[in-house]
Amino acid sequence: MFQGTIPGPMRAIVREAAGQWPRGPVYVPCCGNFTIERSLAGMGFALHSSDVSIYTTAIGRWLTRQPAGIQLREESRDELGWLEGSLDDGAGTVATMMLGTRFLGSVGRGGLWHQRVVRSYRDQWAAQHAQTVERLSGSDVHLDSYEVEDVRSWLRKVPKDAPVCSFPPFYGGGYEKLYEPLNTHFTWDAPEYEPLSDADVVDVLGAITDRPYWLTASNHDVPELQPYLRGVIKATPRAAPFYVYASAAPTRIVAPRQPIEQVKAPRLRRGEEVTGPLKLAMLKPGEFNALRSRYLNPRIAPGAANLTVAVKDGAGRIIGVFAMAPSSYTPDETYLLSDFAVAPTDYPRLSKLVVLAAISLEAQLLCQRAFSRRIRAVSTTAFSNNPVSMKYRGLLRLTKRGPSNEDGWQYQLQYQGAMGAHTLEQAWNTWRAKWGKRAAELKEKR
Repeated sequence: MFQGTIPGPMRAIVREAAGQWPRGPVYVPCCGNFTIERSLAGMGFALHSSDVSIYTTAIGRWLTRQPAGIQLREESRDELGWLEGSLDDGAGTVATMMLGTRFLGSVGRGGLWHQRVVRSYRDQWAAQHAQTVERLSGSDVHLDSYEVEDVRSWLRKVPKDAPVCSFPPFYGGGYEKLYEPLNTHFTWDAPEYEPLSDADVVDVLGAITDRPYWLTASNHDVPELQPYLRGVIKATPRAAPFYVYASAAPTRIVAPRQPIEQVKAPRLRRGEEVTGPLKLAMLKPGEFNALRSRYLNPRIAPGAANLTVAVKDGAGRIIGVFAMAPSSYTPDETYLLSDFAVAPTDYPRLSKLVVLAAISLEAQLLCQRAFSRRIRAVSTTAFSNNPVSMKYRGLLRLTKRGPSNEDGWQYQLQYQGAMGAHTLEQAWNTWRAKWGKRAAELKEKR
């Protein structure tokens, strides 16, 4: 319900570590989305929290029966006047802040997508706001106090023998950017403070750990706290790891685990000739995971796919796999999340046939059925040590080239193209004429 980026397994680690603390007050600076408070609820602690963001303050004041003190800015009334009736200084204001984080970033921005987002929330506001207020009424979190104060000064007031548990901002200026849309359209008694720099984050960690009972976490591996490392959490393959440090707690490692199912269909092998016509076959998530683990480059972190499909040849053998997800930015576009050919085979350019099948008319129809929207285009990202991807060259258009944000690769390449411009039969004929030579034939040609 509350917005945040702390993975679920962290809550279990917090409860486990706090079980060794003396019952009494616990202090939570930088409380953010109240993950810690929700984790400690019902354990007999008196919870005292502080923060400086508009989002957190709305929740903290509501949980301590203080008026939120948040109002719509005068300059935003023309565009967002329909929100004013929802600001009641209590749960209604909290619900408005929560829902606002989802759409206020689109207010005033050009483009049909942003306009549709704002219009959708305006048209459904009464129902969504009421549902959020109802969910808030079921919260079992109770705070003994909440203060709007900078973490550096607040920690100096915390008793030296009291437990402190906190997940400070991982990057300097993180709060300011995250809640900028809320501050743009709402006014409140915001405190004056200097945003935390990266060096300040390290100092805050030191102030937290200077006491007998404490727990903190960061997505930085802090060498100075290495003796107190109690857990490493990597919730998903693409997620950054969290490092959990505590004065005392059992050690834990949390890693993603994917379900695997046996794939019974045969696969093209070395010495076998690929034949037409091509066919597409839906895969179960576990089957896709099994094939991806077997054939995809292990340095490529997998993502969550909405549609997973096997490409089969005329003999019913799997020659490759592709996975799609709806684009987050363009309504009529699908994102080619993953595509790979089976190996080893006699065909060094088999991956091009998989791409051709993935952007075919038949694949387009599968996407439209799965995503319930018209699909006209496809985009994908390639990581490479070369300035172009030979797999996509000639099939998709290179739209952007930049440095890679993934370790082990020099370039991050963005490709885009039309979806459904050819059938599977045409894909087969094109590939066979241009790239369908076997390795031995290519060697003789040289």
